[in-house]
This record gives sequence, C-alpha cells and structure tokens, in this order.
Amino acid sequence: MEPVIQKVVEFIDRHSLIKKSDRILMSLSAGKDSMFLLHALCVIGEERGFETGIFHLNHMMRGEESDLDELHVEDRARVHGLEVFIRRHDFAQDAYRGESFEEHARNLRYRMASEIAREHGYNIVATAHTLDDSVETVLMRIFGGTGIHGLQGIPPTRGMIVRPLLSITADEIYTHLQSHAIAWREDLSNEDPAYSRNFIRNRIIPLARDKFPMLQGSVGSLSELARDTINLLDRLLVKNYGNPVRVDGEIVRIDANVIKDDYPAFCHIVSRAIREHFEHPVNRRMIDIIHAKYTLRRANIDIYTDNVIHVVKAYRDGRSLLELTRYAPKEPYEDAEWEYRVDLDDRSEKSVFLKEIGIPVAVKLVDYEYFLKFVKNSVYAFIALENSINTIYIRNRRKGDRILTENGTKKIKDLLIEMKLDGASKNRVPILVAGESIAACMPGLILNLPNRVSPDFLVDKKSKKVLAVFKKSD
Repeated sequence: MEPVIQKVVEFIDRHSLIKKSDRILMSLSAGKDSMFLLHALCVIGEERGFETGIFHLNHMMRGEESDLDELHVEDRARVHGLEVFIRRHDFAQDAYRGESFEEHARNLRYRMASEIAREHGYNIVATAHTLDDSVETVLMRIFGGTGIHGLQGIPPTRGMIVRPLLSITADEIYTHLQSHAIAWREDLSNEDPAYSRNFIRNRIIPLARDKFPMLQGSVGSLSELARDTINLLDRLLVKNYGNPVRVDGEIVRIDANVIKDDYPAFCHIVSRAIREHFEHPVNRRMIDIIHAKYTLRRANIDIYTDNVIHVVKAYRDGRSLLELTRYAPKEPYEDAEWEYRVDLDDRSEKSVFLKEIGIPVAVKLVDYEYFLKFVKNSVYAFIALENSINTIYIRNRRKGDRILTENGTKKIKDLLIEMKLDGASKNRVPILVAGESIAACMPGLILNLPNRVSPDFLVDKKSKKVLAVFKKSD
C-alpha cells in the first residue's frame, strides 16, 4: 500500500472512522480531493471488505460545466462498479434564507447525502475534506471572531459524517493523482475571491506560507491543542457544575441558573451546545447577547434568533432555562383560531386529537371517586356540568376571553401572563367552553402547570355530572 494511502488508513484507525461491516456513501464532486477519496476508499475497501457508493449533487451553477462534472462522476462510478445517486438543485433559483451560498450548499448537500444513505442502507457518509480545508476553516473562524471551539478545525467525525482525508494535504493529493493518471475536473468558481474560503485559500495562505512555511503543521497543532483543552474544560465543568445540558427530542435545554454568574463557564457550555447540536458557528457577540438577555429579570422571552437556531428563556417547573431549537418559520396555523366540538350523548369516552398543537385528549363523564383519584394530576381537568349541557367545546383563546375567578372575572391573557407563558404557548393552551361560559383554562395539558377552573364549574360531592378532560398517553 502506497505511503499516502497508508496515511489515510492510519488516520481512519486512529479515529475509529470505518469498520469492516460499514457501508459508506461517498459525497463527491468531480474535483481532485473527491477523486482521491474515491480512489483511496476503493483501495482500502478491497483490503478491508467494506462497501462503498457515490452521491453527487449537481449545483447547476455553471451550466454545461456542472453537467460535465455530473457525467464525470457517473463515469467513475461505472469504472469502479459502484452504486451512484445523482441529485440536481438549481441554487441560482433558490433563496438562501440569510445563509451564504457556501453555507446553504453545504447544508443541503449534507442533508441530501444523509437522507439517501438512510434510504439505501449506508450507515456512513464520507466527505473529501483535507488538512488544507481544516486550516482554511480555522483561519476563517479566527477572522470571524471565533473562540476556542472554532480553533478545533474540521472534526474527523460528526454524526454519520466521517472525513478520512484530514491528515492529507492538497499537494499530496495532486502528486498521487498525477502519478496514477487519475482524471479530475477543475471548478473555476474555486478561484473566485468573492467567496470567503477562496479568498483565504488563494490570497491569504500563499502569502502566509511564503513567510511561515510550517503554517499547515502549526495550525494543525493549534487545533489539536484546542481539542485537548476543550476536553479538559468539559471534565472540570462537569465536576464543578454537573451536566446542565439536557436534550429532549429536537429541544436542547440548558439549566443556565447554575452557570449564569460564571461567565467563562456560561460561554463554554452554551457555545458547545450550539456547535454540537446545531453545527452552527458561534462568536463572542452571539454569546454576549444570549448571556445579557438571560440575566434579565424576565421569563419566557426570545433571546436570539438567526437562520439556524432559536434561543428562548423559558420558565419550566419553577426554573428559568435556556431552550435551543432549530429555527423554522411559523406555520400558518400557529396563530389561527381552532375549535373542536364534543357531544356528551352517553358515558363513553370520546377521543379528540387537537392537531394544531399535536395533543390527543380524552373526554368522559366520571364519578366523584375518579375525580379524587386524579384531581391533583395536571394533565386532568374536571368540571361539574348542569344536566342540560350535552355539548362542550375545546379551543384556543380568543381576544377578550375572560374566566370567572374568586375575585370576579379575569382575562385569559392576563391569567396566562401570570403563569409566565410566552406568546406561542399562550395560543396553544386549550380552553374548555360549556354552554356560554369558559369553564376551564387547561395549560396542564401541554405544560406542567395547574389548570384553572371557573368557580361555577368546580366539582364537589354534590356534583351529579362530572366531566374529565385529560391528555391521553402517547
């Protein structure tokens, strides 16, 4: 095995990137790095027995040249007898939603490759990032105001993505392809200095290497030192503060109360959560905004939003938390009115799916013993009904809605503000209407908060018609 291929093998083994049983989908352009990745993994695969396939995204930005790139990749797939998946996306007609072209293309390429891999039984997606790419990334982040996390460069693996060529330089790849007469296609857009990476690659780095020939090795060493330092910080912070980060599906929650007065710890933990869970670059200005707004004496407020993440300060179970989610434009129905009618024609349980908020609920008539058993459970709301009422409605709030309290009527809006709910949550809280009155406000169905029942509908031992409304188990 030739030295440059052996170098790839050693990097794969050092970082445990590929096992014999893996099926690897290579995300390839038609350029030098991609053609070397194809050649290297085919050679290594023959020896180790893992399977490979090819994914190529035609960006349609260079007309006939883009189509020729596609044909070149298809030809290489035929030569090697590999399964190939070609996708086309007209980026010239696509809105980037605030992203640069580079970011948008990268994110879409990763998403498509991952989806195709899962659909066709590949458990790994391999990209052709090299040591040069990692050095360029570090410099770009430095110029953009990165912290220590950004100095790590491109990681060898993230999720199902692996990068086997991070120890190989562009010069090594060029020499190898030339010596083996392996063809590739040049993308002239890589020379355009309008793109930040191209400016650094073609203008900054050549000047710097003339003065500092050890540039690549020095930046690589800096990245390794940054990774070691971050690992040490992680261990020390866990020892001192525990783990304040919890992942709940698509939501990342940070109990920032324990770190808000330790600014360096706050910066490190929040930065790491954003980078790790959203693959989003972080700079000091972003973290300063998040910290400043989090420490305000207010709950349930938007803290930070861009085209990738949405950060809010949320009040949950008596504590203020940072909640991080992936940004998504609001769906049209989120602020719309919705309502469901339930007829109580017999004592059978009725099931209603409140699709606007994704909550399945049950409605049934119960006895007083049932009421006593579940009354303290917040996912249950109980009301006492007049015998003449045989229909109830479950809906979201309307402007001007009021509920009777012990001290007169109160606006539902004010009641929910007292519960420290944000704007989105206020419109999701189910309201129970019986006859002409609001019988109950039921935040307990969506949050761990007590439900509020109008005094006119409170249940007691004398109640003859008791209705239970509760969230059904998934």
